[in-house]
Amino acid sequence: MPKAPKAKLSGKGKPEKVIHPNSRKAAYLAGKANRIERVQLSKQASSLKLEVLAEKLLWFKERLDPEKKVFMKSDLKPLVQEYIQRFDSELEQIDIVRSIGKRQGNPHSARENAVKSTIEREKRQIDEGSFEVPHVFNAKNLTFFRAWNGEIKYVKNIKLSKLSAKDLEQGSSESKEKEEEQEEENDEEMQEDTKEEAASSKIN
Repeated sequence: MPKAPKAKLSGKGKPEKVIHPNSRKAAYLAGKANRIERVQLSKQASSLKLEVLAEKLLWFKERLDPEKKVFMKSDLKPLVQEYIQRFDSELEQIDIVRSIGKRQGNPHSARENAVKSTIEREKRQIDEGSFEVPHVFNAKNLTFFRAWNGEIKYVKNIKLSKLSAKDLEQGSSESKEKEEEQEEENDEEMQEDTKEEAASSKIN
C-alpha cells in the first residue's frame, strides 16, 4: 500500500500551514501585495512625469536666446506659442494620410486623440495660469538652467514658474507690474552676488 505524501517542512522543521483565504493573514498578505503594487505604479507614474517635464524643459533650453542674460515673462510668448503648435505638422500629416488613403477607419486615431488632448490641456493651463516653464527670470536661475545637461535626475533641482495668458501680454498693466517686480528682484540678487564676491575676496 503506497505511503501518504509527507507534508513539506519549513526552514524550522515544521510543516508549512496552508493559509485559509478568509483568514487575517491572507487579508494582510493581500493588502501588502496591493500596497507594493500601488507603490510601484506610483514610482512609474512619477518617473514618466519627470521624463515628460525633462523633455519640455530641454525644448525650451534649446530655443532660449543665448545672448539674453535674463528674461521677462512676456519674452517667452513666442516660445510658448511655438511649443503649443509643435504638433501642427504631425496633425497635418495625419490628415493627408487619411484623405489620400481613403481607408476604412483611422489607424492614427489614438495618436491624434492623444495629441489633441495634450494641446487642449496646455491651452487650459495657460488660461488658468498654471502653465509651467523654467524660471529664467533672474540671472542665477537662468545660469543654472543653461548649465543643465538634460539629465532627468537633475530636473527636480530646476526652479519652475507658472505662466498665464496675462503674463505673456506685454500690454497688460498686471504683466508690467510683475515684470517691474522681476527687475527689482534681479537687481537685489545682483547686489547680493556682489556682496558675496566682495566678502569672499576679503577672506582670500
